[in-house]
Amino acid sequence: MFVRLDVPRVFGSDLLEDLLTDFTPAYPTYERWFPAIDVAEYENQSVVVAELPGVRKEDLKIAVENGVLTISGERKPYEIPQNARVLINEMRVMNFRRSIELPHEVEIDKISAELQNGVLRITLPKTEASRAHTIAIQ
Repeated sequence: MFVRLDVPRVFGSDLLEDLLTDFTPAYPTYERWFPAIDVAEYENQSVVVAELPGVRKEDLKIAVENGVLTISGERKPYEIPQNARVLINEMRVMNFRRSIELPHEVEIDKISAELQNGVLRITLPKTEASRAHTIAIQ
């Protein structure tokens, strides 16, 4: 991945740009792939959003056990026609597994998940005991 910033040339060299640029090899290795996730906590629930491009819901498993949410699955290959000449092949078939510790107890029976356009959204409702309570001062 190349990251370029428009930085003024203060000293007339590429020193600053070299420090701010992330170089990866021309042929990166994809030994492991973890989906990027966002976790947001609200008053009554938490929501986990994961990027899963090319993953079908049939190839996805979501589990909650001992306060840990685990998302696992496989990105399977797409079919390349026999008469195609492959010029670049960077999309890999790979298994993945991502686990996060949940910030609160959840109502297991009310967890919901939706996969749409390669984005997985998991809603984790809080138990009554883990919700914030307001205490009146006397």
